[in-house]
Amino acid sequence: MTTLAKNTKRRSGSTYVVVLMLTLLGSLAASTVTWCVGSRANQAYKQVCLEQAFYIAAAGSEVAASNIAAGNESSTTLTGTVGAGSYVAVVVCSTLANGSMDITITSTGTVGGVSHTVVLHGVQHVTWAKYALWYYSEPTTLWMVPGEYFKGPVASKPQLHFHNKDLSTKGQVHFYDKARTSYATIEKYNNDSAIKPIFDFGLVTSATIDSIATIDFSALLATATASGLVLQGPTTISASGSTLKITNSKKGWTNQSVSIPAGGLIYVQTYSTKSGTTTTTYNGDITLSATNGLTGRLTLVADNDINIANHVRYTANPSTDSTSKDALGLIAKQDVVVQSTAPNNLEIYAHIICQNGGFGVDGYSSGSSKGTLTVYGGIVNYTRNAVGTTTPTGYVKNYIYDGRFTKNPPPSYPEIDDELEWTSWEG
Repeated sequence: MTTLAKNTKRRSGSTYVVVLMLTLLGSLAASTVTWCVGSRANQAYKQVCLEQAFYIAAAGSEVAASNIAAGNESSTTLTGTVGAGSYVAVVVCSTLANGSMDITITSTGTVGGVSHTVVLHGVQHVTWAKYALWYYSEPTTLWMVPGEYFKGPVASKPQLHFHNKDLSTKGQVHFYDKARTSYATIEKYNNDSAIKPIFDFGLVTSATIDSIATIDFSALLATATASGLVLQGPTTISASGSTLKITNSKKGWTNQSVSIPAGGLIYVQTYSTKSGTTTTTYNGDITLSATNGLTGRLTLVADNDINIANHVRYTANPSTDSTSKDALGLIAKQDVVVQSTAPNNLEIYAHIICQNGGFGVDGYSSGSSKGTLTVYGGIVNYTRNAVGTTTPTGYVKNYIYDGRFTKNPPPSYPEIDDELEWTSWEG
């Protein structure tokens, strides 16, 4: 064999090895590419499934929340399907020491073998105690005046009216929380452009306002019958510490010492008697004072009016004592009225509801100024009545929202239909 032939053969062999190696490398590269593409496609698929599972888990939590809103407050497990996935929502209910219900919803959504879980802690019904001020009507134009401020949500069916009296010294009306009105605009006294009320969370105009017509007095009566105290006819209650001094002629009580009921609820009914053809009706009215302070948690419900005769205070003032657990709810079918004989610089520590009437001051437009009316709690009333004038007569308002009532309202406080909230969310 010639040298040329040998060299040619060596080159052919070398070329074959190179080609083989390149082929192997190409195959390896192709395999690698195929594996990468497949892996990324699989990751993308799992990511899509994970996102879908999240939304299905959220849907499961909404189903569970709707079940709770409908009044089903018991531990349970709910399942269902949504599209190509499914959810399992576990509801755990437990009763806290203060009597309120603690609810946790854990919902897991699954799609294509991929799962995602969301958890809602502290799920609870929203009560009317969420409002610092709520009203559906007003008998006349009621002005909000400089120096007034509202900490806590405010909702008004009527237009909001703002006065300029002492604006330069007292400052703008200030809303520290959400504010809503069904009107599209606000009114400024004499169209004074200097009036610029402060809305920390903005003002929602043309808003839909809830109705307090849904407050169920029959349910409150049933609760008081089961775990509270039911009285009939005009009743006077004076609270001092955890003892209530109660005067009620139907019971034959005169300053009878009574402890706060276990359920924390007292209901005073209207009743009638008949003698021959004459029917006499005794209104379910409450006359209330707590000058020395109430210790404990109590809700008073009246078939008619609640009359404030003197200071209504707590033993532990929550404005200065963050550990205070004292709480009072006042719920009247008609009015809650500060009597004309009530002292100057009156203090009322309570959340107030007037389903068909309003909170106001008897004789607010006569006499001289009675100083400041402090309401530490909140006011929900169908009609916003007056407590004073700019003359001045009556009281100057100092309304302070009791933020404790957002999560821990007074006992058996009425709930807002179909409204829930929770303390925290994860997932």
